[in-house]
Amino acid sequence: MSTVIEADAAIEPSVNHARSLAFSAIGAIVGLSIAGYGLFTAAGTSTRSVPKEAVALINGQPILRGDFSTQLETQTGETLATSSRTTQLKILNDMVREELLVQRSLELNFGETDQDIRNALVSAVTRQITVQVATANPTQHQLQAYYDANPGRFTTEGKIEVRDFIAKDARAASAAVEALRSGSPVQSVIRDFDLQEPERHEEDYYFAVKYRLGDALFAKVHELKAGQVSEPMQTGSGIHIVQVIKNETPQPLTFEAAGDQVLTQYKDAEQARLMDATIKFLQSKSSIVIAKDYASEYQP
Repeated sequence: MSTVIEADAAIEPSVNHARSLAFSAIGAIVGLSIAGYGLFTAAGTSTRSVPKEAVALINGQPILRGDFSTQLETQTGETLATSSRTTQLKILNDMVREELLVQRSLELNFGETDQDIRNALVSAVTRQITVQVATANPTQHQLQAYYDANPGRFTTEGKIEVRDFIAKDARAASAAVEALRSGSPVQSVIRDFDLQEPERHEEDYYFAVKYRLGDALFAKVHELKAGQVSEPMQTGSGIHIVQVIKNETPQPLTFEAAGDQVLTQYKDAEQARLMDATIKFLQSKSSIVIAKDYASEYQP
């Protein structure tokens, strides 16, 4: 059972005036302190509570001294020791302005709505993920193991010279192939079967000839020997017949000779591996729902 105690209206409580004044003074001091803190930490004002490792604090986000020094050197070619105060203040102001704009872009959600910003963010994250590989120096053992695991990848750049003819129809193309294979003079075959020849090129590297012929046609040609003629092949520009004049096929390189290629491809492979692992991790902690018309075919 609860007990309620009521004050006796007839009895006047005693008042300690000294204590009341003390509490009033304390309240005033606390109130002024809070107001002062709000004044000096409000948006657009300066505060002296900047961490030692920073040169500025923008809405709680520090501009680090290391970043400030790096940007100073990048933009001016000078260091903190050699640059003037005026130059340093200009760079600092540039960084403050940049930080304000970055923070404003986040407020406006530009990372979700502006494609250029999305691309920049993806590039920045990609660099952050792969920077360790890009700057690391793999051991000779690692490079040798990668070379051994990828036989045939490291070769000289082959050279090839071809003549590419275009026939008007399949019948003329087949007849022209037979004539060329039998040793008929090229000019006679061109005239007799009304073939067209795009601009002719001298011997060139594989990648250049592949670019001119296209992947599909080059795949039918690059293994032919000098003097051989391909089967007719329909592509977007017509029915092509290719005669190989010279073909210097790629030759395997030793590990020592392929050193630069091995290093480059090893780093590319490691960066791809790190990116794949990161994407798989992000997928594992994310909810990804694909629309019904794509869900059955979507392969993450």
